[in-house]
Amino acid sequence: MRDDLLQTRRSFIKAAGIAALGAAAAGMMGCSAQTAQNDSAQSPNEIAWDEEYDVVVVGAGAAGMAAALTVSTEGDTARTLLLEKGNSNLGNGNSIFSSGIIFSGSDAESLFEYMKELRGEFSGTPDTVLKAYADEIVHHKEWLKALGATDDMLVDYAGTNWEWGELPHATATELFSFNKEDENDMTHVVKFLNAALEQRADSVTRLNEAPLVALVQDPESKKVLGGAYEYKNKTVYAKANKGVIMCCGGFENDSVMIQDYLSYPKAHPAAGLCNTGDGHRICGKLGADMWHMNSYAGGWNNAVKLDGSEMAPYRMLKKNQGISVGINGRRYYMDWDGTTMFGDWVGTDISLNYGCRHGHQNFGGDWACLPQPSTSWFVFDSNGLSKSAYLGKYASSNTLTTQTQTTDNEYEVDPVADGYGYKANSIEELAEQMGVPVNELVNTITIWNESCAKGEDDRFYRPPDTLVSIDTPPFYAVKCMPEILNTDGGPRRNEKAQILDLDGNPIPHLYSSGESQRETF
Repeated sequence: MRDDLLQTRRSFIKAAGIAALGAAAAGMMGCSAQTAQNDSAQSPNEIAWDEEYDVVVVGAGAAGMAAALTVSTEGDTARTLLLEKGNSNLGNGNSIFSSGIIFSGSDAESLFEYMKELRGEFSGTPDTVLKAYADEIVHHKEWLKALGATDDMLVDYAGTNWEWGELPHATATELFSFNKEDENDMTHVVKFLNAALEQRADSVTRLNEAPLVALVQDPESKKVLGGAYEYKNKTVYAKANKGVIMCCGGFENDSVMIQDYLSYPKAHPAAGLCNTGDGHRICGKLGADMWHMNSYAGGWNNAVKLDGSEMAPYRMLKKNQGISVGINGRRYYMDWDGTTMFGDWVGTDISLNYGCRHGHQNFGGDWACLPQPSTSWFVFDSNGLSKSAYLGKYASSNTLTTQTQTTDNEYEVDPVADGYGYKANSIEELAEQMGVPVNELVNTITIWNESCAKGEDDRFYRPPDTLVSIDTPPFYAVKCMPEILNTDGGPRRNEKAQILDLDGNPIPHLYSSGESQRETF
């Protein structure tokens, strides 16, 4: 798509921005036969559409695939175009990287109460949206079965599986996933959704490496008429008679948006590489309001090579075997971010509990994603190394369960040889290598060891069973930086999944689903 799409006379074409148009500008000779006519169009009525569908779905992760399947099965012969920016049929956002756990339940009213409890004092998400969400949650399993899922494919999570179990209605939550041992490889929800779509090729056209770059909006009615996407060096105009559904993920891979909305100078995206905020910018061009742009899952620290060339695998460090310090050599938070989201919290005081629940941690009795410095250090000793403080290439052995436990390290690992950190026979020497104030780090370790001896962290109230002294050389320091799993913000929507403008009115024929517009609480 060429830069002339941004000219004032063509303001009915809402492009993502110059950066998204470069590929087609370089490949002008490959544009569609309609391009010359469309370049001179003075109104949307003059556009010569290359393709025509009932619905265009943008983004083929779990939300996009589910949206396309819903149109296919409930749309009365409706035709759908499913566009994916990346090259995989399983999606290129966060869905395929997730554990595939599906949130469900059987009591919609209790789930609605749980949604309100999660929202707490925040007021931006109305009851109508929460109620619509809760009413549909209870149908997740039957919907999948209607698409062909069998009882053998689905596995229920038993016991205490409530992420926020302290809340009164948390027990209304039910979790399930696809069987990791399924003989037909239906081991993840996106694999199943992909297989279901393959059976519906007559009603759903799927294209990979086909990013949406613009929506076309009638300037009078504000109705979204369709969009333009790039495919094989061509600009293709696709008409959408019944609407466009935006399912294009977050912005965790856009450094500017991360700085603007999350205040991180830099942060490593742990999963989906295609989530660069394209949909946010396109919808913004249409006057869409935004919500929850500062909300995200993440904010924990993970190891990064000293030269910054490579981020460590997810959960390579066991934070209960050491402490985290900033570039000033001081601890600055509870510095143990082991996942406790499936702990047995029922009947306990949420303001006194601990751990990391998708990045949210106890901060003054409330739970928030904590700001992390651009550079921090995970410090431990030889005993910590023997107890899996650093797992190197064996990170996958550290599961959601074992990362909160003390486990012997059965592998030979070396953070120094791997390029992630330093090793020294004294804390003073270690501080000099790290480039932090020597006196500060020595004082921090002294206070920490005193806390371990008495079994009480009187600085940040870290759990007693994670108080492990740092007193046996050699000592280690692994460089860390913030890591983000996914962002949650995007265009505001109502209970009908309609994207809203700045006045709170639906933008006709524009809808959303999934992570880019999550009902964050």
